[in-house]
Amino acid sequence: MTAEVFRRMPHAEAEAKAQKVLVDGYGEGLVLQGNAGYYALYYLFGLLGLREPVPSHPPDWVAGPQSEPVFMEPYQMAHWLEQNGYNLFINESK
Repeated sequence: MTAEVFRRMPHAEAEAKAQKVLVDGYGEGLVLQGNAGYYALYYLFGLLGLREPVPSHPPDWVAGPQSEPVFMEPYQMAHWLEQNGYNLFINESK
């Protein structure tokens, strides 16, 4: 799988394929393996005031590829995005 495929992947599909789950009050980071390495698909539903992800929603952010499955927790990723100028990182297709 490629980064483009991961950018469109709904939560329900990604959750079924996840090798690791990073979860906190901000959302979930689902770690999957792709063609070029590991990717984290961040579903930041807590920022939208939701208590759980919507199964049909695509990720808000995709990180990777990386050679090791080590990624930031959703809370850390959301703040990193804001600090680096990504103020509108919530996926507008939701």
